[in-house]
Amino acid sequence: IRAMQMGVYDYLQKPFDLDEVLVVVKRLFEHQALALRVRSLEERAELRERMIGRSPAMSQIYKTIGRVAASDASVLITGETGTGKELIAQCLHELSPRKDGPLVALNCGGLPDNLLDSELFGHEAGAFTGAQKRRIGKIEYANKGTLFLDELESMPMGVQIKLLRVLQERVVERLGSNQQLPVDCRVVAA
Repeated sequence: IRAMQMGVYDYLQKPFDLDEVLVVVKRLFEHQALALRVRSLEERAELRERMIGRSPAMSQIYKTIGRVAASDASVLITGETGTGKELIAQCLHELSPRKDGPLVALNCGGLPDNLLDSELFGHEAGAFTGAQKRRIGKIEYANKGTLFLDELESMPMGVQIKLLRVLQERVVERLGSNQQLPVDCRVVAA
């Protein structure tokens, strides 16, 4: 009784029957599956509360977020300034299997072109003037998580080409290095 009060799921009396063990284990797995489903539904309800809007158009957006979040596909979010693109990116991350990994956001329009390369890809010591030590870029830091790139359209063409290689090959190369590092991150852009 004390063990049950402390959170033990079930117990078996000695000597126990193997069929009884299988029934208890099956019930435990069913209980775990239900608990995970409830947790997922609670998380979705919480995220939905953060977003404003109950119109049919917003309902469609919520459904799309739910479907897309489960996939590992890269996502492009479009919309006017202030419409909640970053909030949608956060929802996609929090509802995805990558939710335990980092969500790394970078505003591409908020950085000078010469720093954007280093911010995204990182650099090795001595790669350029002022690079005194190795620095991990946002792509590498987002490994096992999600990378959100805001204002993607302001990214210089040369950096876009390097980013395309990351999306296709799933490797990143720090500035000043010849080593290709495997990365596993989902890219969400706006």
